[in-house]
Amino acid sequence: MIAALLALASGIVLAAALPPSGLWPLAAVLAVPFGLIARAPTPRAAFAVGALFALGFFGVYVVWLPLSFTDPSLLGPFYWLLHPLLLLALAAIWGFVGWSSRLIAGRGAAVLWLLPPAWVFVEWLRSQGYFAFPWGTLGYVWVDTPVAQAASLVGVTGLSLLTAALAAAFAGPFVASEVRERRRPRPWLSASPLVLLLMLVAGAWVWGERALPSTLGPLESTALLVQGNVDPFGRAVSASSELDVHLAITELGVSGMAAPPDLVVWPEGAVAGLDLEGVGADALVERIQASSPASVFVIGGRGVERPPDGSLRSFNSAYLIEGGQVLDRYDKHVLVPFGERWPLIERLEGFYRGVFSALNLPLLVSTSPGPGPVPLETRLGKLATGICYESVFPEVSARMVADGARALIVITNDAWFGRGDGARQHLDMGRLRAIETRRFVLRAANDGVTAVIDPFGRVAAEYPRFTSGQLAVRFSLRDEITPFVRSGHLWPWGLIAGTLLVAGVAVVRRLA
Repeated sequence: MIAALLALASGIVLAAALPPSGLWPLAAVLAVPFGLIARAPTPRAAFAVGALFALGFFGVYVVWLPLSFTDPSLLGPFYWLLHPLLLLALAAIWGFVGWSSRLIAGRGAAVLWLLPPAWVFVEWLRSQGYFAFPWGTLGYVWVDTPVAQAASLVGVTGLSLLTAALAAAFAGPFVASEVRERRRPRPWLSASPLVLLLMLVAGAWVWGERALPSTLGPLESTALLVQGNVDPFGRAVSASSELDVHLAITELGVSGMAAPPDLVVWPEGAVAGLDLEGVGADALVERIQASSPASVFVIGGRGVERPPDGSLRSFNSAYLIEGGQVLDRYDKHVLVPFGERWPLIERLEGFYRGVFSALNLPLLVSTSPGPGPVPLETRLGKLATGICYESVFPEVSARMVADGARALIVITNDAWFGRGDGARQHLDMGRLRAIETRRFVLRAANDGVTAVIDPFGRVAAEYPRFTSGQLAVRFSLRDEITPFVRSGHLWPWGLIAGTLLVAGVAVVRRLA
């Protein structure tokens, strides 16, 4: 019972270590479940420790989910049937890591060598596939410290591995004092990894402080980030347009600038109810361009395609407008499970129709994924445009920067998060995308957080939430390619190799 309570409580405490709370020293509490798993009398007990830890952590860290989706305009009370299933799935994931590590390595300090690579590999797996949900990644605990600058070398996954390794090292002496090993105990051996890792963190801290420039040099480009603050729930049940709102904000913002901005960015879905590519769209596009004639526009809308089979494909899109014409379109590639895509809706249309009807909603159209992360080609150079959820996936921005993108644009509708921490968590995760790629992030959000983030993850300016208006910012276009952009795609293979190697050593050691 005491172990269960400790596991649950440590998960709750860890939630405060991640932004926006940012009490990063509390990340050391991860040593508690690691130590309890290593000391667990059976693999089943280790599963319980991992699962209870995850329940405590995610129960607090994503509490904004029920606060948002129980809104009567969305899923209402029905969401309370889904939220426990999400928490149980996340609990089962971390329970499995504890169970398998304890089963393979046995009881004792060997488990602490296996847990870090296995934990982080499964963390990476959680960000892949149809049901990807990377919220709560360990590496974000460092975002408000100089250590975060190491993300340009190793990405958020490398920072996660550092965090997990530290937790295992902190737990080492605790486990060695409780579990009798076959060989003669060597207390200095259990403490030496902690000393080495603390030296590594100290070195990363000093290096990160020195990497932070006092000035960013000339900022030769300007942008106007528009925040419409329109009702997101009304958009879910109709194709109403907020064009006039965004036009008025743009015109007002441009009139207050010394010179027209190089770039104007409207948030996700700003013109979702309008067809920018169909018959008669020319006048609409020209009207948008007229609000800032000399600017490049990136605006959120809906792309529609009708394949030869007569079906309809709808995309969550970002349109590029220059010279009064739509010159390019990016279709969102990583979609929100159950928010934009409905599993097997083609075969279960009757089921979904019944569910939506009970919620007083029409049958919502499932969004189709785009072909992949491809930057927009503009006269400013290539621009990486991530739409909402995509900004929390490092590989999306890294692939576009590797393809020549000189700045990161994020268009989002974070009004779905409500007034909880979800929108701020979303922003803070995007700060590491800036560091990983050493690019400015220009973020236009429907009701906030509209902001500009510099290439070192610092929020240079932001506009107040829940208001309509615009944010005029300066930025630079950059061509540097970081080590993470070059080789970050190798991390999963490294984690697999590390996990298998440690697991193999542990098995051989037990059989010896």
